[in-house]
Amino acid sequence: MSLCLDIALRRGAFELSVQGTLPERGVTILFGESGAGKSSLLRAVAGLEPCQGRIKFDGERWQGSAGTLPAHRRPVGLMLQKPTLFPHLDVIGNLRYAARRAPVPAQRWEEVLELLSLAPLLSRRVQGLSGGEASRVALGRALLSAPRLLLLDEPLAALDQARRQALMEVIGRVAKTIPVLYVSHHLDEVLTLGEHLWWLRDGALAAQGEVNDVLAGPGSPLAEHRDAAVVLRTRHLRYEQDHHLLVLALGACEVRVPASGPGGDTPRLRVAARDVSLTLSPALDSSVLNILPAVVDEVRSLPQGQCLVRLRCEQQWLLARLSSYSRDRLGLAPGSRVHAQIKAAALV
Repeated sequence: MSLCLDIALRRGAFELSVQGTLPERGVTILFGESGAGKSSLLRAVAGLEPCQGRIKFDGERWQGSAGTLPAHRRPVGLMLQKPTLFPHLDVIGNLRYAARRAPVPAQRWEEVLELLSLAPLLSRRVQGLSGGEASRVALGRALLSAPRLLLLDEPLAALDQARRQALMEVIGRVAKTIPVLYVSHHLDEVLTLGEHLWWLRDGALAAQGEVNDVLAGPGSPLAEHRDAAVVLRTRHLRYEQDHHLLVLALGACEVRVPASGPGGDTPRLRVAARDVSLTLSPALDSSVLNILPAVVDEVRSLPQGQCLVRLRCEQQWLLARLSSYSRDRLGLAPGSRVHAQIKAAALV
């Protein structure tokens, strides 16, 4: 169910021109600064923003030389930054409105209510909902319209961290069955949810691809962000109950992460550049649990005596933010063989 775009739109002095293909499943983050055109692009896909060019989804042409498919006929679920619930309806009325758009089996209705913990809210008026409750209802309404593509425009902007985390977990589960295009300018959401990344800058796609390649690949300016990090692909190996550690396989290496139990799905392993230190030989007498062999790919100077080191570790990118003094003392240069040290506590 891939989405193919080749569109352009102009609004005053602003011009948006985007060519890209959305993967068939998972979360694709549409990332960029405010004013980059993220919301305009999302609204164009939904059919709410007039544009020129071609839009094709799952073999069906939504826009092209033959005409434009109206918004109400596009099989999308749309959730905006500020939930737009119908104020004259209670929660169950809002949900039933969406379900009438495409008949939903009783089992699906129950699944959505359970997934989002909506049952206790059904009789509530929407005016009395908290921000987190309204967001859950809005997401439920989007899912009950039987979408084949989910479009989310900064859906967590008004939530506190605990509610943000809970809803991100729900969105991640939803993305296993349908593709999600998710607008954000928060790097934290990219690292938590993103499998693919479309980076929009000044109305055009500056980069697109797997999230780690866009975050840390050659020439990526996102790697210079003060909160720069990568997301590593791992496999579950075992749980060491005595020490409450989850052991993951990163290629031929083992990585240990604090955990309260074996868990289910293998967690996404987020590694911040500031939490990585480098040595020329493995420190066998160190308290650091994760010491990974790596090869330096690039050393990039940063302001105020800092530098960024991009590493190749088990065929994946890893970033380390060091002082220029450490760079010179270790003699780091492309091709240098090093060991990346990552505290287990930094991977919680």
